[in-house]
Amino acid sequence: MLSAQQTGHEELAQTRLAVYRFLFAALSKPTPGQHIWMAGPDFRSGLGLLCEEFGLPCPEGELVPGEYTDHESRYLACFEVGLPGPPVPLLASHYHHKEPAPRIIHEHVLFYKRFGVRPVDSLESADHLLDELAFLIRLDELLLAGRVEAESVLRARRDFLARRAARWPARAAALTHERGLPPVYRTLLALLAVAVEQDLALSETAVADLAKENA
Repeated sequence: MLSAQQTGHEELAQTRLAVYRFLFAALSKPTPGQHIWMAGPDFRSGLGLLCEEFGLPCPEGELVPGEYTDHESRYLACFEVGLPGPPVPLLASHYHHKEPAPRIIHEHVLFYKRFGVRPVDSLESADHLLDELAFLIRLDELLLAGRVEAESVLRARRDFLARRAARWPARAAALTHERGLPPVYRTLLALLAVAVEQDLALSETAVADLAKENA
């Protein structure tokens, strides 16, 4: 039988998975299927629920352009292209100017290899937001499957968030306002920033509780 603590970890993992899978899907590079979803009622409803849960305002009106090509172009113009760079890069190394980018990328790769996670897109740098989200999703999947010791997964989550994934989304979210990104992307990045901040706090508490339990 599961202990109360184990049950709590699993319930939290299920909730985190729902949040991060939603953000991963919405912030992924556009596809026709993604466009249909983001233009439909299910996306609007899900976004509204997350905004309510995290205490953020939800954008009104049209969330994505009516045509797929316009949706794709807008995403690329926000996150992928621009001079001297895109308005809001989705790369952790862009926001850590005191550390060399190769060191940041290498540390990401070491985390991924430890838990058998492959990059989402081989053409992107390993410190891309989508890879970070995929890693956090994978940790919760492993926790729920019970294939890896819970303490190992929780410590890895805490360390990855503290070292990397929780350190830059707030800066990216601020840039979405400064550089006038569409409301849906401002909201998604704001949700991400709040989610990873809470995730780090909960992960630190979980590891501390485990240490007490094992003392």
